[in-house]
Amino acid sequence: MVSALQNEALLLRQEASTLLEESGIAECKWEKVRTARARFGGSKLLRWAIRQAELARLRVDTLTWDVEEGSRTGRGVPHIANLRSMYRALLEDVVPRRWGADTTWQLYPDEQSAMPWERLVSGITQVTDITSCHSHEYPLIQLADLFAGLAVYSRGSYDTYERWLMLPPDQRLREPEESGASLSSASSHFSASDRVRCRLLDEFFTRCKQRYLGVSLRTRRGLFTADPSAPLAFRWWTPRGA
Repeated sequence: MVSALQNEALLLRQEASTLLEESGIAECKWEKVRTARARFGGSKLLRWAIRQAELARLRVDTLTWDVEEGSRTGRGVPHIANLRSMYRALLEDVVPRRWGADTTWQLYPDEQSAMPWERLVSGITQVTDITSCHSHEYPLIQLADLFAGLAVYSRGSYDTYERWLMLPPDQRLREPEESGASLSSASSHFSASDRVRCRLLDEFFTRCKQRYLGVSLRTRRGLFTADPSAPLAFRWWTPRGA
């Protein structure tokens, strides 16, 4: 969830649009981060988001859960039901607590998300309007998707990231499209997508660490923020009944 004050939202949208145009990218969502160009555009967007969070112009709240853990323990919750519970929990936390209890809210969810939004916000009196939008027209929705994908990848593919860190620097930083010297046998085990995504994850985490934003990665083998009030908050969700 990307949130901002109304008087900042339009300016933030315009700034993010300009970044995408400069990168030659029409839409920057996690699924499309598979090439050097997409990584470059995603990196610019993430660096910009970090700076805006530091300036208190926006905040990003991300919830992830371990689907495989629920399956292993036999305490799995139907995915769609769990997803709805996560959205509800996120809204209940961010809307009344992170920007002030006296604020009112307009929500702009991705139109592709099959969520019963009216029911999900029932009882959250601060929400006054919900408008589903096409993500390609709203870069802040793309930013939310990018953060969600990065958070999920950091947990589900942490072993891949750890192996990537062990590569020689020249192998880690070589773009998938580059030709010339052959890759080492170790590097050849990584897909083009993994090389792009591991580098993006590492750049993001390094920048957060340099700026003392309280985001950890290696301690819990996935992006995590101990303080939920931090402007970039990565939290781990435990399904109800688990």
